[in-house]
Amino acid sequence: MKTVARCSTHFQADVIKGNLENEGFHPVVFDNSMNSFLPVNTTNGKNLIDVRVPDQEYEAALAYLDTKKNQPD
Repeated sequence: MKTVARCSTHFQADVIKGNLENEGFHPVVFDNSMNSFLPVNTTNGKNLIDVRVPDQEYEAALAYLDTKKNQPD
């Protein structure tokens, strides 16, 4: 799995995940706060949420997200 987006909120990650799923990708949302058993947040206060896709979908997913980013509102 490779990270195609890094978000600061679950809402943002879920929107990206939904957009990718609508295009046939298989994204997974991964919250790095679940990655540690330590009582101290090891991300220096940054609770980042990754949206990841399978390795074989990585390039196409990045290209899709890039086109979405560059579309006018």
